Amino acid sequence: MGVQKIIDGVIYGDQNFLIPSHMNYGKFAIDRMLRTKEKIALIDGSNGEIITFGEMVQLIVNTAGSLLRLGVKRGEVLAVCSENRREFLITAIAGWCTGVTVTFLNAGYSNNELVHSMNISKPKYVFLSPETYEKYYKTMANTKLVEKFFVFGNSVHDTNVTNFNEFIKPHVDIDSFQIIPDVNGLAQTALILYSSGTTGLPKGAKVTHLNLITSGSQPYNLSPNDLRCLTVAPWSNTVGIVCTMDELIHNRTVIYVARFKEEQYLSCIEKYKAGMLLVVPPLVVMLSKSPNLKNYDVSSVQTLYCGGAPLDLAVMNDIKQRFPNLIGVFQGYGMTEASGALSEETVTEFRPGSVGKVVLGTIVKVVDVETRRKLGPHQEGEVCLKGPALFGGYIGKDMSDDFDEEGFFKTGDICYYDEDGYFFFVDRIKELIKYKAGQVAPSELEAILLQHPAVKDAGVVGKKDALVGELPTAFVVKKPDTDVTARELIDFVAAKVSSWKQLRGGVYFVEEIPKVPSGKILRRILRDYLHTSAKL
Repeated sequence: MGVQKIIDGVIYGDQNFLIPSHMNYGKFAIDRMLRTKEKIALIDGSNGEIITFGEMVQLIVNTAGSLLRLGVKRGEVLAVCSENRREFLITAIAGWCTGVTVTFLNAGYSNNELVHSMNISKPKYVFLSPETYEKYYKTMANTKLVEKFFVFGNSVHDTNVTNFNEFIKPHVDIDSFQIIPDVNGLAQTALILYSSGTTGLPKGAKVTHLNLITSGSQPYNLSPNDLRCLTVAPWSNTVGIVCTMDELIHNRTVIYVARFKEEQYLSCIEKYKAGMLLVVPPLVVMLSKSPNLKNYDVSSVQTLYCGGAPLDLAVMNDIKQRFPNLIGVFQGYGMTEASGALSEETVTEFRPGSVGKVVLGTIVKVVDVETRRKLGPHQEGEVCLKGPALFGGYIGKDMSDDFDEEGFFKTGDICYYDEDGYFFFVDRIKELIKYKAGQVAPSELEAILLQHPAVKDAGVVGKKDALVGELPTAFVVKKPDTDVTARELIDFVAAKVSSWKQLRGGVYFVEEIPKVPSGKILRRILRDYLHTSAKL
């Protein structure tokens, strides 16, 4: 992790690292990948298709060369809308090499979400999979934003689109290929990501080449050996793309699947000997309770790395009982605005329940929400950050209120750190439930509910009340073939919490808890349910 220092209430991640003079994240990535040309880079878990690092770089430079011949210019926007497949990464890295700005349009978007995101980034070129072509092409074409469409593979026969396989056929010599020389990596946007939108419509966040190079330069110590990594996180979101790119930059083999299917996922662990699982909390909860896990050989798994949302300590303890050779479950805490991780645990620096120490290149302070005074160890407050990993701002948004007088970005997250600099996540400021004079963190109550043997999943929000402000209210998904009443769950929680944290708003049983792909609960949908009595 490097040397972390705490000076006058400010936590400094290690600031000593090298930035390449070309400042191009695409070149940074392929230079790293070329260190192990013969090693397998990607394994498609759905069909066993493999590609080595050398083969992948060749396809990247072929794609970049074709983009340059097409006439792409620095600052133009190239969008990828696809499920996880190797062309997704090849196109993105090639785009960075040419100096265009890359954005990802989630393959799970509704048409309204798709149009909203496209209106933010205004892509000129769009790369689709056959699946997303069928789903979104007409909607995208109707925006009148896109000049040229491409479809991965060569199975789509439409004169309005270009088949990717044909587009990248011209061979480019890797040694003579020149990365675009005039990228200003300090300020130029490499990637537009969309904030998760848990409290409203997503915002377009600008991530620079320097931001991504900083993220890729962070010391990598998530497991003791060179283990294969299995991921199911969509590459269109921050957790998915940053973690996967970090794996490739550190020359690990990545096993990926397009979407989660329990039997396929467990089969991938067994067949490809996955040693590390990149996971989000809902997946960890599922694995900890899965009756199917015992049917597969998961002895290869040594570490789990979990990000996207808080993971309860009890769930961590449960999962350790399911994997015979598991060394540990390591958590990271990050956000799009931090270009990935803000803090993370490693095999050499971890503390149960924490989200680790501040990563390289990041500077953090925790402040009192009201007075803005810097806080010391074990004092809960808002996390504020700056440094070379801090993003370039939101598209079209006045950012003046998002920064304090010292230039720190206000994250809206409540955390505390201990005397050794380990961070502990509490909750989002906007998600804290205000009951009389007390504050209730929904994640705390959710963690308790998940301890109940009949509870499969849970989400907690505040129900407005004229007398006390808000009443903690739970939405619960029951496990199949179980029977539990709302009163039983209310009493179960009451036995474990202070009086102001009790579920005075009641318990609602639902089919599922709405979440974004990273695992964050869409509490605004739960609140809407309370206000409108609409079905989830």
